[in-house]
Amino acid sequence: MEPSKVLVSPGHKYFEFNLKFLFAVGLWPHKEWCRNKLELYKMYETNLHILSVVYLIISSIGTYNIRGNMEILMSNLDKSLIGYVFVFKIFAFEIKRKELRSLVNDIMQSGDNITKKCEDRMTSLLMFVMILVTMIVSAFSMSALYDGEMTVEAWMPFDPLQSKKHLLMAAQILAVTFMPCALRGVGLQGIVCSVIMYFCEQLQDVQMRIRHLHYSPQRDEEVRQEFKDIVKKHVRLIRYAKSIENVFNSFMLFHNLAMSVELCLNALMISVVGTEEKKTLVNFLAFFGIALLNTYILCYLGNEMIIQSEGISQAAYEASWSFWPIDMQRDLLTLITVSQRPLKLSAGGIAVISLQTYCQILYNGYSIFTMLHDMM
Repeated sequence: MEPSKVLVSPGHKYFEFNLKFLFAVGLWPHKEWCRNKLELYKMYETNLHILSVVYLIISSIGTYNIRGNMEILMSNLDKSLIGYVFVFKIFAFEIKRKELRSLVNDIMQSGDNITKKCEDRMTSLLMFVMILVTMIVSAFSMSALYDGEMTVEAWMPFDPLQSKKHLLMAAQILAVTFMPCALRGVGLQGIVCSVIMYFCEQLQDVQMRIRHLHYSPQRDEEVRQEFKDIVKKHVRLIRYAKSIENVFNSFMLFHNLAMSVELCLNALMISVVGTEEKKTLVNFLAFFGIALLNTYILCYLGNEMIIQSEGISQAAYEASWSFWPIDMQRDLLTLITVSQRPLKLSAGGIAVISLQTYCQILYNGYSIFTMLHDMM
């Protein structure tokens, strides 16, 4: 990274867009509010939780009622699975929200700076995923309404197929209960990605500062202070990385398990339905594409975090350390040794989030599919 590309955007503003989004979907209350405002926000948050639970209940009952038709059952499971995963991620986030808030506050007060490119990329990623999910869900909902069908088979206190009015009412109930799940899920994806992107950015900054550290007797005190600041920042990033892994391990575990199930379900359904059911196949492939994209983004960023943390040892070795005093060389050797253990995220301590894990998820899903296909 070139020096001119560093220190563009103040770090305390980096999370501003993500936190506003989480606030809007009821997941990030302002701690400085008075008691009355916090209670009102808590009521808003609870209502959104209730809507998510309602979606789980009515879609589960609807899926159970169509258990006799394998094709419709699997199609409904595929559509409902996204909502289930979003809800479980939200509950996992609620458990770790205080720890994440503490971590984000530490990062914002650390004095770190972010490049404008990284900030824009983070915002664009969140908007892209949100728009893509909304467009696909809206498109299939409108298509189902046009054909006089339910978007998702769900229990209703009335017969949705009795008339267009009833069908439209059922679609509105599904939209009101599902969209909070979807938007909150996108918000959680955004904060996870933004934290990982922050890490990659700061690890690149550490590499750049080490490579541009040139010692001379005339600048002894200045160089020593700069090297001390670099070591302090690296130690702080290691501490942040441990906190991030603790906060996001349940989130990553739910995501990876759901992705394996999604892959298996889609492959099995495609083999059962056949190419003549084009609408069903398009439905499956669209939702499957969203799941693949979200998983790839997380695995790519996790892999980038590993690469950048390992790159510190390479950057330290490439520095002009041969001209440094012996005591600074020893400290640099310690830095190299520590950085050879990469910073990483894990899915519940079971698997490291990386592109290799992404391939393993695809392999696991295909393995389950082949076993079920043989049984059927």
